[in-house]
Amino acid sequence: MAKTEQYRKIISLVIFTLGGAFLFALPVHAQTVGPNLIGNPSFKSSPISPTGWSKGGYGNNTRVFSYPVTGYDDAYAAKVSITTYTGGDAKWFFGDVAVQSGHTYQFSDYFQSNVPSIITARYALSGGGYMYKDILLLSPNSAYQNATIKFIVPQNAVSLTIFHLINQVGVLTTDDYSLNEITPPLPTGPPNLILNPDLESSDVPNKPAYWNSGSWGSSTRTFTYPVPGVSGSRAAQVAITNYTSGDAKWYFTPRALSPGVYVYSDQYISTATSKLTVQYQYTDGTFFYVDLKILPPTNVFTAASAQLSVPANVSTVTVFHLIAEVGTLTIDNTSLQLLSTPKGIFTTGAVSLTFDDGTLSQYENAIPKLNSSGLKGVFYIVSQRLSNYGYPGFMSIAQVIDIYNNGHEIGAHTRTHAHLPSLTLAQQQSEIQGSRQDLLAFNVGPILSFAYPYGEHNDAVVGIVKNAGLANARGTGKYYAQQTENPFTLPRMGVEVNTTVADVKTWIDTALANKEWLILGFHQIDTSGEQYSTTPDTFNQIIDYLIQKNAPVITIEQGVKDLL
Repeated sequence: MAKTEQYRKIISLVIFTLGGAFLFALPVHAQTVGPNLIGNPSFKSSPISPTGWSKGGYGNNTRVFSYPVTGYDDAYAAKVSITTYTGGDAKWFFGDVAVQSGHTYQFSDYFQSNVPSIITARYALSGGGYMYKDILLLSPNSAYQNATIKFIVPQNAVSLTIFHLINQVGVLTTDDYSLNEITPPLPTGPPNLILNPDLESSDVPNKPAYWNSGSWGSSTRTFTYPVPGVSGSRAAQVAITNYTSGDAKWYFTPRALSPGVYVYSDQYISTATSKLTVQYQYTDGTFFYVDLKILPPTNVFTAASAQLSVPANVSTVTVFHLIAEVGTLTIDNTSLQLLSTPKGIFTTGAVSLTFDDGTLSQYENAIPKLNSSGLKGVFYIVSQRLSNYGYPGFMSIAQVIDIYNNGHEIGAHTRTHAHLPSLTLAQQQSEIQGSRQDLLAFNVGPILSFAYPYGEHNDAVVGIVKNAGLANARGTGKYYAQQTENPFTLPRMGVEVNTTVADVKTWIDTALANKEWLILGFHQIDTSGEQYSTTPDTFNQIIDYLIQKNAPVITIEQGVKDLL
């Protein structure tokens, strides 16, 4: 066994693929390797028939078993030959050894063969009977070669043996077997919630255990496993060679997760731009997808990570690291860890009532209902589009002050409601910083919240908002805010002329059920029938429903305090 131990740190693996043999080194990671569970692993205990070993085969073939024959490092090995073949297989195999379901094991032997061979795990099940799984396909080789594979024992399996077999006319010789339980290092932080996160273990050929390949749309895609990963370990690769639409990815088996904030990470190499996307499956069976991060190409393994929120009413979650263009993506060393349990509004769900532009109809038709109901809103004021400056359809400075004195939040919405990305840097600064300075001069609060006119922004605009002393900014993305939300790109659900009370009730119910933050966006509260108008009757019904549901209604300044 000396040479077997010598090669424990770097072992080679030949995998039979459509293109032939594929060779790479597989280093053992920082894990505890248990003792060899196979008795007489090197066939040395008897000169006639190896103790603890059996000859096996089935089907219609002529098989010959030879022992001893010249081995990998001595004169003791076992050989099986098939001279005529119609069906079945032939192999030597050791007696069953006890194993634990869900645990990871590593099998290794040395072999030479003039035909392809197969490593098959035969599991004895707790209820009786057997389960067979091919776990490695091997190419022929004229000299002794090491084969190693990690695998996870399935549920209800209590013991196993390994068949290294041939199933065609040919010769296979095997030697120096080992079967060891692999114990991962003790965790130093939150547990990794992905099963087989380093993709080292396989339960069937060409697929890592607890992982799946997936795609949609019109493209030519190829999924390859294993390929060389970080430091020579195993990784999974997807390639798109012809692209019209859709995407392609490997992804871990969806997990049931408790509500909270999680962080996903992996290491990747890609010739194309790739993306991290989370897939939520809700308890009603529907799916929802959120893009987490866009990642640039890289020719060396590079770390990628993103935070994601898991709301209530979600049954399972997985993360796609995908490509959606011609190129190749390889991933390795994945992780999903709980970062934070829900806090504040994300333990109950909440609603914010926001009003853009500072129109007079808001003061006349929304403020009385809010004040009488005890609910507070957020009013984003275009600071130089007020009645004092010749805009009769808008509030006066005195009315803005009155709103603030009644406990509502005042936010900035630029000076003139300009298209910010089309302006020069100086003009952007004047619109953003200037609007906050104008409102501060009215003495209507700290002015920490901002709304992008038309929802338009870019990195430069966001940077100016941050530097202007503002603490958050709201856009127009139509979805519910999560605890991981970027406070400078908050979403909102716009209420427009064709939005019904039933629509808004559904949004409110969803936010409360999933414990998410619903930011409603209103403009005119009148009967004009314009696109961005809401009738006073519709508005009043929405407020009444919030009261009926006892929904937490908060300002934006309050809500962002519960973001991470």
